[in-house]
Amino acid sequence: RDRRSLVMSSLELLAWALLILVLLRALVSLEQIYSLLRPDAPSPPPLSGVPRVLLRKAALTLKGAVYLVLSRDKVSSSALRRTIDPAELEPSRVTREVRLIFVRHGESVWNLVFNRGFGPSFLWRLLSTLLHELLLVPVDDSAFLDSPLSPLGLQQCGQLATFLAQPCVEGEVAERDHRALTTPGGALLVSSQLRRAVGTLGLALRSRLAASDEPVLLHSSLQEISRNFDTQSLASAGGVPPLDTPLRMDGAINAGNKSLSFTGLRRLQDFVQWAAARQEPVVVVGGHSLWFRSFFQLYLPRDSDHPGKKRKIVNCGAVGLTLQVGRTAVGEVVHRIDPESINVVYGGFSAK
Repeated sequence: RDRRSLVMSSLELLAWALLILVLLRALVSLEQIYSLLRPDAPSPPPLSGVPRVLLRKAALTLKGAVYLVLSRDKVSSSALRRTIDPAELEPSRVTREVRLIFVRHGESVWNLVFNRGFGPSFLWRLLSTLLHELLLVPVDDSAFLDSPLSPLGLQQCGQLATFLAQPCVEGEVAERDHRALTTPGGALLVSSQLRRAVGTLGLALRSRLAASDEPVLLHSSLQEISRNFDTQSLASAGGVPPLDTPLRMDGAINAGNKSLSFTGLRRLQDFVQWAAARQEPVVVVGGHSLWFRSFFQLYLPRDSDHPGKKRKIVNCGAVGLTLQVGRTAVGEVVHRIDPESINVVYGGFSAK
C-alpha cells in the first residue's frame, strides 16, 4: 500500500509539472500572438513578471465588479437640485475666468462592442473582443479594463489632427481656441488618466507635442462618470497608463482609481476648484462624454436649455467654454459657465 501511494504521489507530481509546462508554453504562445497583433505595443513582461500582472488584473477586475454593483457615481437630478444655481453669480461679482476646451476621446473598444447596437453583429463583436482579452491575459493590457481606442477611434483622432492642421474656423473666439489647441505652450494640457482620453490628446495634438516638451497632466478627477468596467484605470496613483503611442505624461496629480465615496459630483467639484486656481488662462481637457455632460448640467444656469445638458460631445469633438468664478451677495463661492461663451471647435454635440 505504501509503495502504491508513493507511485501515485510521483504520478501526481509529474502531472502537475506537465501542467505547469503546458501553461508556460501557452503563455509564451499568447505573448507571441500579442506581439504579432500589436507590433508597436510595449513589450510584454518576462514570464517571471506574469504572476504579478495576473494578480494585479484580478484585483482590478474584482474592484470593478464591486464598483459595478455598489457605485452611485451618476450625478442625479436630485443631487443637482441640492447645489447652488450658477445663475446666482452676477456678472459684476465675477472675479476670475478661465477658458476650458473639452476634447472627448475617440471611440473605444468598449464603445465598439456595446454602443453600436445589439443587432446580429453584436455577438461577433463581443466574442472577438473576448478572444482578444484572452490573448491579453499575461500582459499589462486589456480590451475592457481602461478600454483603449478602437480602430475607428484612432481614425477619428487622425481626423481631428487633420482639422487642426488645416482648420476652417471663423470668428475671434474660434481662432483663439484653435491657437490654444495647436500652439506649443498655448494652453495647459490635462486629461483623465484613462488611456482613451490621454491617447486622444496625444494623437490629435501630435504636431504640437512634437514641437514642444510639454507634458499632459493626468487628473484623476476627470475619470469617467460610470459604473462600467471600462472606467477602471490601469494607471496606479502617481503613475501613467500603458500607451502604444509615445507621449510625455505627468502622473503627479493622479490619485489613482475612483473610490465609491469619490463620486462623479465630487470629482466635478474637485476639478473645477483645481482649474479655477490655476494661473494658466486656458486649459485643454481630455475627457469623457458623461463627465462633460454632467459638467454642463452642473455649471450652466438652471434655466439654460443648451444642448450640452442633454447631449454628448461626439467622439473627438472639441468644445470651448469660459468658466467664471465669484461670490454671491452672501459670500458663497460659485462656479458658472458663461452660456454665451460656448464655442464648438470641432464635431459638436450628438444628434440624440
